Amino acid sequence: MKDEKLLSRFMRNTAHHNVIIERDEGVYRHLIFKAPGTNSYRFDIITWPGYLTVTGDMGTWTFSRERDMITQFFPVGTAGGINPGYWSEKFEAGAGRGRHESPCYEFDAQAFDKGLQEWLASYLDNGIDEDDAAEAKEAISELTNRDFSSEAEAFYALNDACFPRGVSAFDISEGMGNMLTHSVHFLWICYAIVWGSERYLTTRLVDKAMTTFLAFSGLLSDDASREVQS
Repeated sequence: MKDEKLLSRFMRNTAHHNVIIERDEGVYRHLIFKAPGTNSYRFDIITWPGYLTVTGDMGTWTFSRERDMITQFFPVGTAGGINPGYWSEKFEAGAGRGRHESPCYEFDAQAFDKGLQEWLASYLDNGIDEDDAAEAKEAISELTNRDFSSEAEAFYALNDACFPRGVSAFDISEGMGNMLTHSVHFLWICYAIVWGSERYLTTRLVDKAMTTFLAFSGLLSDDASREVQS
């Protein structure tokens, strides 16, 4: 659902974008995507051997894997959409940075709320007395739907909550599992790479077809015609 909403948002943001090919020399490229007369939601794709960088309103992101990142890496996911899980592994986040520190991820407040409810259901199934059950329900009620912005903020609140004796905030958090989801900016960038790569490759194909047509129609100079035929 989140990916679908992000895709709709991305398509609205780029509805009037055109591609400007600033540089196109093998794997050395500089592609600009923007709407005429404005830089709103503009993004640039720059490639060189082994790397692809996207820069613009959603930040600067560099990925590394194949020699030609446009034709050999990202289009692999085009047919089935984006592949944020794998692509996040190829993001150059800097030495020593782990998953929790990567801008590819953000805290998932909904997963946190779900984890709290699952813990409460399991706790109440153990034949807890009414007072402890009421105290646990109140604590969970106060923690849910608060839309914590970070993992640290959520777990500080969990640690400060008033649970019945014998209930450990650490044990609750350990049982919740993964509380991270792909960040909005990262998903937007994933769509931008796929969308931009497709527009670039399509533009090149159309330009080549038009040049070939003009050459064989006798509308190009002899030098240009020989270049096309070669």
